[in-house]
Amino acid sequence: MKHITFKKVKTIAQGRWGSILSTLGGQDMNDAIERGHARHGVCPIHQGNKPFRVFRDFEDTGGCICSQCGAFNDGFSFLQEMYHWSNSEVLDQVASNLGLNNRNNIVRLPPKKIIKVKEIPTEQIEVRKQAIQKLWNEASAINQPGSEPMLRYLLNRGIEQPNVLSSKTIKMAVSHGYYEDDKIIGHYNTMLAPVIDPNGICVALHRTYITFNGLKAPVECPKKLYTKGTSLKGAAIQLFPAAEEMGVSEGIETALAVNQMNGMSVWPCISAALLRQVHLPTIVKRLHIWADKDRSLAGQEAAEALSKIQYERGIEVTIHLPEQDIPADKKSIDWLDVYNLKKTHQAPTLRRTA
Repeated sequence: MKHITFKKVKTIAQGRWGSILSTLGGQDMNDAIERGHARHGVCPIHQGNKPFRVFRDFEDTGGCICSQCGAFNDGFSFLQEMYHWSNSEVLDQVASNLGLNNRNNIVRLPPKKIIKVKEIPTEQIEVRKQAIQKLWNEASAINQPGSEPMLRYLLNRGIEQPNVLSSKTIKMAVSHGYYEDDKIIGHYNTMLAPVIDPNGICVALHRTYITFNGLKAPVECPKKLYTKGTSLKGAAIQLFPAAEEMGVSEGIETALAVNQMNGMSVWPCISAALLRQVHLPTIVKRLHIWADKDRSLAGQEAAEALSKIQYERGIEVTIHLPEQDIPADKKSIDWLDVYNLKKTHQAPTLRRTA
């Protein structure tokens, strides 16, 4: 495999991702490929009911999205999340699937599948846009009566001063419908956060379904994205104003924990896949990446990938990774965990890597 590069494998895989992931992605991925980009189904990663679909350019990229796991820009990132593979492992697996692991063998590759992409109708995007706007307009700001379940949720997670948030960045919808397979399961209080693209346009709402007592709702996917049907590339939840020195993270609660620790403006990017491609405003000169520490290395590798991109743009970058070992019964540890441990005088010191 020493002569096989990521660029080469990615180029050869273009137009063949259906064949690759039908082999490597399991039956749920096969079902998703059959359904196409317009219909949701079971997530191959966490087996959740009906939150998963492939992107319109799936054959070229392998891209897909899950309402709980997040968006995957390509098939490599999807496989890494599913199997906890490192960069070299996923490269080896895809190359092997394409018959590229032995340069002495001549292997007939699966043919490229040429698909005429059917765009989502403008009318459908407009309908979703209006529904998202209506949901946001009718929601309660964090300092308004009726938002108590959201305050309790954040306090239960360890965020002691949630009132620092602006009404423009986080709200709560009362009795918002939770659906699975297009069927209503129940109505819950729902914490809302707009996902803003590089042009300042809201392309989705991040939803966290919660109970009256401030706990995650007892549903399959308590965290979901309500998208317009347009790209999330470069987007983030802009919880705080942009600054010359600011941070990014994966989760909302992680961003809030860092802000509580040091007052820094931090933008959550929802997932490791979206963190890799977040677009920063030109005002940013120094970036802090508050990375999740995952057994799969997904958080660490996403931080490294983003660091390289921003460094090449002339931005000073610092990666912050929790020093503490991942608990035996957990898949990861993040800065919300560190913050809560710090309050009990058990937190490790920061370790910074450039």
